[in-house]
Amino acid sequence: MNLEQAAQSLLEQFPAGDPLDLVRRERGLERLGKVAFGGFGVVLILAVCGMIYAILTIFVFAGDQPWVGLLLIAFLIFAVLSLAYVVFREDLKEKRQKTRSAALEMPAVTGRLLEEKQFEPIPAVTESTTDLLPRENTKKF
Repeated sequence: MNLEQAAQSLLEQFPAGDPLDLVRRERGLERLGKVAFGGFGVVLILAVCGMIYAILTIFVFAGDQPWVGLLLIAFLIFAVLSLAYVVFREDLKEKRQKTRSAALEMPAVTGRLLEEKQFEPIPAVTESTTDLLPRENTKKF
């Protein structure tokens, strides 16, 4: 059996690259994305806190226009909360999609779904029905 030719034809049909290498790259990219978005979140929170401090000192504590300052602070807080909601919702949506696709790729293993029991055959309808019939005395000649 010359399997080298079959292996070569299979390699020609699939795209180049090791699937494990592709998985490693995807995981690395996901980690980089988490670090980048985490850093961006920290910088964003610090910037919002700086803006709130500036609004408090300029508008509220100076006493010029305290209502404008409070409205600006409320706007910033709800804008950040809305952004966080959108980001977390998209992340949850992506995780659900990955879970569904992983569930579709898994082969159905029905042996694990069934309980392990001893096999007991179901009695047939005709079984033990002749016991109730009357017996005649038969003699052998």
